[in-house]
Amino acid sequence: MAILVNLWSGKTGEIKRFLERYYQKKVKMDEDVGQWIYIYNKPLDAIDIMSALMDNNDEFQISLCIQVDKADVHLVTHENYNDIIKGLLYLFYEESPEVHTSSDGCL
Repeated sequence: MAILVNLWSGKTGEIKRFLERYYQKKVKMDEDVGQWIYIYNKPLDAIDIMSALMDNNDEFQISLCIQVDKADVHLVTHENYNDIIKGLLYLFYEESPEVHTSSDGCL
């Protein structure tokens, strides 16, 4: 499964400024880019960039939405992003099976 992350902003240079801070290096991108889309094959990478943006939403005028595979597109807001992250973790990672030990403590 893949997660499509879509950032958009009406403020010139905002997406570039966020990505440069996120990646901690210069990003080759025009200043007037208003939309950035990336498909993550590793859910934790998508969760990481989502969290970085949501944790700094007071510094950036950027909107965020995600799409898992070809399902519905979901707007991610400061109010719902924790639930979205929990849902992604639930979808992609099963809980570890219980490890059963014998009475002497061996596996």
